[in-house]
Amino acid sequence: MARNRYFEDEALTYEFSASSIKKALRYALPHRKTLITIIVLMLIFSFLALVPPVINRYIIDYVIRTKDGVWGFAAVQTLIMLLTAMGCIFAADIIFASFRTLFMAKVGHSIVHDIRRDAFVHLQKLGFDYYDSRPAGKILVRLTNYIDELAGVFSSVIVNLIVEGSKVILILVWLFVLEWRLALVVMIAVIPMSFLIAVLRKHLTRRFRLTRNKVSNRTAYIAESIQGAPITKAFNRAKLNTEIYGELCDKSNRAFIHAIRLNELFFPTLDGFFYLGLMMVYGAALFFSASAAGLSLTLGGIIAFISYMGMFSAPLNSITATLQQLTSATSNLERVFEVVETPPSVFDKPDAYPLPPIDGHIVYQNVTFAYEKGTPVLQDFNLDIPAGKMIALVGPTGGGKTTVVNLITRFYDPQAGRVLIDGHDVSGVSLFSLRGQIGVMMQDSFIFAGTILDNIRYARPDATEAECIAAAKSVFADAFIERLPNGYRTVTAEGGQGLSSGEKQLLSLARVVLVNPKILILDEATSSVDTATEELVKNALDVILKGRTSFVIAHRLSTIKKADCILFIKDKGIAEAGTHEALMAKKGLYYNLVTNE
Repeated sequence: MARNRYFEDEALTYEFSASSIKKALRYALPHRKTLITIIVLMLIFSFLALVPPVINRYIIDYVIRTKDGVWGFAAVQTLIMLLTAMGCIFAADIIFASFRTLFMAKVGHSIVHDIRRDAFVHLQKLGFDYYDSRPAGKILVRLTNYIDELAGVFSSVIVNLIVEGSKVILILVWLFVLEWRLALVVMIAVIPMSFLIAVLRKHLTRRFRLTRNKVSNRTAYIAESIQGAPITKAFNRAKLNTEIYGELCDKSNRAFIHAIRLNELFFPTLDGFFYLGLMMVYGAALFFSASAAGLSLTLGGIIAFISYMGMFSAPLNSITATLQQLTSATSNLERVFEVVETPPSVFDKPDAYPLPPIDGHIVYQNVTFAYEKGTPVLQDFNLDIPAGKMIALVGPTGGGKTTVVNLITRFYDPQAGRVLIDGHDVSGVSLFSLRGQIGVMMQDSFIFAGTILDNIRYARPDATEAECIAAAKSVFADAFIERLPNGYRTVTAEGGQGLSSGEKQLLSLARVVLVNPKILILDEATSSVDTATEELVKNALDVILKGRTSFVIAHRLSTIKKADCILFIKDKGIAEAGTHEALMAKKGLYYNLVTNE
């Protein structure tokens, strides 16, 4: 495992801005009726929440402080009515809060479901270059952890910002209505507090971004460690890997604690300014009461004003908490949109058309391709392969053998030149129609969790059981399948645990045969096959390759001697070409490869 790869933080090229918020909110549009209804109801209840201090003021000034100091029946009746009204408001608020939480949770998770679906669908469109450039774990964490955490944002943050912001405005209006001079004193405390919170939030955003980077690194290392567990044990790397993982955990923990320390300044700051404002209000009230201007508030009015100040603090607290949550979610949004908005390097052109049934005549015209700019693997590569011919590709590792076949399937697009199939430029036809007529068996035979039958049928979900069995028999895979406990219905674990490398490759070959492609690509298809299984594969290939244009890349030269043409790929092109006999007689690069095997 590459140690340094997991200690490098990803550079964020996607900037969080108003446009990104719009992109996030577009997922809320299908639920706008529910959201608008909830927001309107919450605004109504926010207004009703301002009523109890008014009722308290009336009770103190006009019920408790009666003119004659004696309570009569009317006063008691009024008090009961007012307290009943307050009780109804509180009860309604509790009931509505429960329904609001339920509906917003549903909306939030529905929105997250749509984001996750779009991200997954887009991942299917991204080319090999995207997956080559980052560990699988860093992709995985975007579709799991980061998107999961966004559910809270869409279930509460958006609505809370609107509603709590409205509360702040309503409370400020009430404060100015009650006593505009004291309200100005409150504003003197609120303005610097708002500025300080904005500064803290900016720094928090940076620290949460750093935390996301560290968590992403740690998750990527975990994912690769699980996949490479057998190799870890074989090379006795458990202790060293544990040390690396410990260091990654330490880095993520330190980054999180660094962010939390700043995060914890929010509420003490808010409370400090509230109490400062409260003291300033008391001082101002005493000053105005003693001055000639006087104070227009009664005792009940002063209590109502203080109550509104407390109520003013509550939505500010809520807004602050919401901004903190939004700050944390900013990092998630950046990561998720980095996936969703990464343009595919290989895609259908607007005028792409379905590739008609092909014979398999392949032509490379002046093809140049490089994985890294300025370092071409193929340059001015030309090749003409008649339909039905078997082509073997040999040469040094990294010479470009796999690149040659990857350009046929458009796993990558060349930077220059064209690849033609039966005269059709592969870049001009739809990917679905192109890859539907090409069978590819890669070096790593991946077996999915499911039955043997499901794994064969993976290539053609509509294939019948009889067709799957016929495909298995054609590559002699039925010999080992019939020995399994439940035959074709034997359940395999992810990765094909319990099957040998040769058995997994036979299954993969059956999967390819089921497609019945006109072009067949075998990339190191027998590299991990034992001698007995290799003989079975060789016999199967005699039948399978007949009538198909085929490319065979193999380290075992015994599998390619029957090729119509062997190409030695080296130095950005074809160094030698010919049959096995002709190349051996030439005593060049191919001859040296064979004699040194």
